[in-house]
Amino acid sequence: MNPASKGSNMSKNNTLVADLGCSECSLLRKLKFQDCIEELVGVDIDEDVLKRKGYTLTPLPIHYLQPLERPLTVTLYHGSVSEKDPALLGFDLITCIELIEHLESDVLEEFQDVLFGFMAPNAAVISTPNVEFNVLLSENPRFRHPDHKFEWNRKEFQSWAINISRQYNYTVEFTGVGEPKPESKDVGYCSQIGIFRKNYTESEESMNNKKNYENVYKRVLQVIYPSIREEKYLRNVVLNIALSHANRMKSNFLQNLFPKEEDKTSTADNEKEPYVMSHWCSSLQNLAKTMESKDNPPYLEGDAIHVPLQTLFSLPKVKELCGSLDVLQNMMNGEMPLSSDRSAIVYPLHVENDLDSDISDE
Repeated sequence: MNPASKGSNMSKNNTLVADLGCSECSLLRKLKFQDCIEELVGVDIDEDVLKRKGYTLTPLPIHYLQPLERPLTVTLYHGSVSEKDPALLGFDLITCIELIEHLESDVLEEFQDVLFGFMAPNAAVISTPNVEFNVLLSENPRFRHPDHKFEWNRKEFQSWAINISRQYNYTVEFTGVGEPKPESKDVGYCSQIGIFRKNYTESEESMNNKKNYENVYKRVLQVIYPSIREEKYLRNVVLNIALSHANRMKSNFLQNLFPKEEDKTSTADNEKEPYVMSHWCSSLQNLAKTMESKDNPPYLEGDAIHVPLQTLFSLPKVKELCGSLDVLQNMMNGEMPLSSDRSAIVYPLHVENDLDSDISDE
């Protein structure tokens, strides 16, 4: 069992989101930062664009140093939105942003059956230009893009969307983006949006039948982001947090034990050890007093400083990720020297060789 699943409060929801007609992947780049999304898919008819822009979706070095708390897989497919492919089954949300106006009428009919009849996501968002707004964009309003096959007014779009919702058992509501100036409010939004929500739960038999369809999309890119749900990345995160804290505790302990004193700089080498040992005893007494009120402080045992793992486990993030002290002990085992009962990290104390360098590094 992954340690993260024991103590973490992270969501177990596996949210799947796809963008049809993803083009240059601008929406996908924004969606990958949403903590609820664990699988992100883009589909586009232009393979060259996908290959050219796919790199913008790949993990950066920082993602390996600071892994995501959730799994995230990003996949790009080359294919037509009028084709049925099982890769797009079972999605929570499918977006179609400024897509339908690029489709010929026969392809549009195929598309609506593919999206709502075959893919059948729990929700879908479709946006398209509002032709009524075009008067504000140009004195001679035309289609906004030379590849547009049509541009609908609000009544046309809403009529199309309502018919679809009735045919495929969805509900739809309308909104938009790009508000006009108050004096032109009658033209509506620059782009109109339909938000569709499924009213039924698909049967297992229906889903299994769809899964038997042939895969027609060509995968152009698939990347898996580092996540602390994977044990190797979880271990790295925990150790980075815990050991940096342990090192600070050890260094602070040393500073209290051996404070710098300018007037001791002239002490001869052969007099240094008696001074250090004498000062050690005095410092230990003072240190014990200052730490009486603290839980599980570092302590000296033999010739080593011990930093209790219980103190490191009490760090909120470490506790969240590990879930139990045993998990932290197992992660530390082999990474750092531990006491015989595995209750503390052991830092050997070499007064002659290590003290000055430890203090000077602070």
